[in-house]
Amino acid sequence: MSNPRFEQSSSHFRHELTRRVDAYFAQKTVSRHADARTWAVGLATLAITAAGWATLVFLAPVWWLAIPLCLFTGFAMAQVGFNVGHDAIHGALSSRRWVNALFARSFDVMGASSRMWAWAHNAVHHTFTNVPGTDHDLEPAGLLHLYKKPNAPWILRFQHLYAWPLYALTMVSWVFIKDFVQLQDRGAVTTRRDVIDVVGGKLLHATVWLALPLALSPFLWWQVLIGYALVMMAAGFTAAVVFQLAHVVEGPSFPTPDATNTLHDDFFVHQLKTTANFAPRHALSTALTGGLNHQVEHHLFPRVSHGHYPALSFIVENCAKEFGVPYHVNPTFFSALASHTRTLKRIGQAAGEAPVVSPAIG
Repeated sequence: MSNPRFEQSSSHFRHELTRRVDAYFAQKTVSRHADARTWAVGLATLAITAAGWATLVFLAPVWWLAIPLCLFTGFAMAQVGFNVGHDAIHGALSSRRWVNALFARSFDVMGASSRMWAWAHNAVHHTFTNVPGTDHDLEPAGLLHLYKKPNAPWILRFQHLYAWPLYALTMVSWVFIKDFVQLQDRGAVTTRRDVIDVVGGKLLHATVWLALPLALSPFLWWQVLIGYALVMMAAGFTAAVVFQLAHVVEGPSFPTPDATNTLHDDFFVHQLKTTANFAPRHALSTALTGGLNHQVEHHLFPRVSHGHYPALSFIVENCAKEFGVPYHVNPTFFSALASHTRTLKRIGQAAGEAPVVSPAIG
């Protein structure tokens, strides 16, 4: 089956919100791309990650210092993904395409294909957000269900407990499984360039995080592998938790198309019904997540740098209230975390109930 279509191409809400956002940028006379502050934070995350890598490789700390340093470096790597790579792949970091293309490669260094992300995330997730069977972000491998599915195994009732260690495997799965599965999912549209790009990115990642440490550091091979695993687990856990708090929490819906494969909203309304913010008034949360705590604004205006999202959130929230459109928000990180836990538990406890009919992935 093909991807679903939206019943409405536009709405009064979309026109008015776009007008107000355009007016904001016209009044402020600022670029929609990253400002000096956003660049500073992004470059700082790159520098901190590089410093962590260099310290582990060249300064050879004792093992009891190496372990927390690996975890910190992984956490910093996730910040690079949030603050640099994510904006770059969306074309929001700079008005110059080559700059975005260059910094998008930070994803490949981390181990995630920037090319596959541009397809699965930008093109699919950002269009068909939270649509079961179409949104790839709702389909993690293994015993983790992010929406109600038929024939769910009994162990799913405990997923709100075992999900957390699974989240730590996110980047490991991404490096060795996810991108290759997505290459296959693209089917006939997959090109030789796609394959070369994905494989080349994996080789770059392996060179930076495995080959060079093995060649340059005094650590034994098995110590390097343990350190690599710790870095990737810290990065994966951080990334998984942040992304889950945007869609798999109480409030956002999981709409399914009707018999004609149609979604009964326009694109803007659909995004607000399926997305949530968390800790939107906390500057530290915005810095540490690259503005991904403002997921509502990001889904509406993905080509706008995340540095503008705090200001745009007031415009979006007020406009949504005027038009009676949902605006989901958890006031703090921990309230969002609790909401995600309850959502996982509710989905798990529904195991064995009537099946949910979902369209095939388009």
